[in-house]
This record gives sequence, structure tokens and C-alpha cells, in this order.
Amino acid sequence: MPKRRTIKQRIHTGFVLAAAFLLVLASNRLNNRNFSTVEHGVDSVFEDRLVVQEYIYTLNNLFHKKELYLSSNTRNHKAIPQYPEINNILADFEKTDLTREESLFLTSLKENYAELKTLEANYTNDGASKEKIVSVLGSISGNLDELAEVQLSEGRLLTQRSKRSLGMNQLLSTIEIVFLIIIGILFIVIVFHRDKPNMELVEE
Repeated sequence: MPKRRTIKQRIHTGFVLAAAFLLVLASNRLNNRNFSTVEHGVDSVFEDRLVVQEYIYTLNNLFHKKELYLSSNTRNHKAIPQYPEINNILADFEKTDLTREESLFLTSLKENYAELKTLEANYTNDGASKEKIVSVLGSISGNLDELAEVQLSEGRLLTQRSKRSLGMNQLLSTIEIVFLIIIGILFIVIVFHRDKPNMELVEE
């Protein structure tokens, strides 16, 4: 009888330990996945949103300088000032993780910028030429505003996703603790439980 009870206890203990191991393993995998989501969200907010917002701000300033030049340049025929860094910024912008909407706006911006360069090359300081350039600069300003809105919406979305992942981690940790406590109680019960003696054997 003691041997039979010991074997039974060992089997139950093995099941409890296996359940505890599987619970911890599954919880760890889910936690790692959620932490990866949070880590990616934080990196993306900085690299693909905050840095890009700086690109947009710089581009806005450079194109605004062209507008100021056109509005103040009424007598001479000097060429409109060029800013080589615009091409570098656009190239860096294109290397970021673009959403579908963001990619469309950036393509439109590049097309308008190409048209602007053509108009600037043929600039003659007359009313018609200025009007065309100002019109294209207005389109570029609209493209930059649309890209800025994308950064805000995507940054908000990434932040919400990271918060959900952190909340899920907290929930999983709480559930894991509860189940480990239950498993610990079962383990103690199994180890210290003693079967009732067989009455027939006692009477004999």
C-alpha cells in the first residue's frame, strides 16, 4: 500500500510539474512577443515618425525660403536659390518605413519638386513664371501637411499598440501568478495527502 500510494503521488506530481512548466513556457513566449511589439513600436516612433517629422519641418523651411525670395525679388533676374540638401532629405525620407498612404504623398511631393526644378530653371522673373512656381510651391506645402498628419496618426497608432501589449503582459503575469499558486497548492496536497487505510485489511 505505501508503494502504491507513492507511485500514485509521483504520477500526480509529474502532471502538476508538467502543467507548471507548460504554463511558464507559454507565458514566456507570449510575453516575449508582446515585448517585441513594444520595442518595435518605440523604435518606429523615433526612427519613422519623430525623425521624419524633422525632415518635414526642414523641407517646409527650405521651400518657404523660396516663396519669400519670389515675393521680395521684384527687380533683378537672379536665379532662385537652390538647396541641395532637399534631395538628401527626400532620399533619407524614402528609406524610412513608409505606410501606403505616406508613400503616395511622398511620391506626389517628389513629382511636384521635379516640376518646381524645371520651372526654376526657366525662371524669367515675370508674373506668369512666378505664378506657376508659387502654385507648385503651394502643392508642395500641401504634400508636406499631409505627410505631417500621417506622422501624427501613425505615431498615435503605434503608441496605442504598445500600450495594449503592455496591458496584455500585465494580465498574463497576473494569470500566471494565480495559476502557479493553484498549482503550488495542488502540489502540496498531493505530496502530503495520505490514503485512508483499507478497512478490510485492518479487520483481518
